[in-house]
Amino acid sequence: MDNQTKYWKDFLNGDNDALAKLYVDLFEPLVLKAIYYTKNPEIARDIVSSLFVSLLELDKVERQSRWNKIESHQALLLVIVRNKCLDFLKITQNRERINNELYTEKSSDLEKIDMIAHLTACIQELKPNEKQLVELNLQGFSNDEISLKLNLSEKTVRNKLSLTRKSIWKLWHQMILLIAFVWR
Repeated sequence: MDNQTKYWKDFLNGDNDALAKLYVDLFEPLVLKAIYYTKNPEIARDIVSSLFVSLLELDKVERQSRWNKIESHQALLLVIVRNKCLDFLKITQNRERINNELYTEKSSDLEKIDMIAHLTACIQELKPNEKQLVELNLQGFSNDEISLKLNLSEKTVRNKLSLTRKSIWKLWHQMILLIAFVWR
């Protein structure tokens, strides 16, 4: 068994120092893979760093239940980095698309900006878990993808999004009434 495999097994058994040793060994190769996808060294470093931070935050039971049967930790980490890069690219493309849609039509730009500001204010009033669901949904993730990210069933995500939309609708109406009252 090579050192990296030993470090991985030690990490799974709760040794966080072993993860630090893996970080030293694998950071640069993982960053190179991330650069391949993102074309940006800074973003690539951030993605790989956040991967190791999220690994560090998992407790021993979670680590073992997720990865005890994984044969190649390097392949696993490469897949995770690739997926994080693809998530980043998807979010970036969605933001660009939304920005382009906002600024291409000149006639009602101010109305759109006002509506988005109101919607953003409504979203900020949500509970943290509701806000997270809406943000992932607005970033273009499907219910299945959100369920995987948040470790929930797809049906739970669908139900929570439905309830959250109702909350946003109520907040929207309250805000409109408030604006109408102020402008009297």
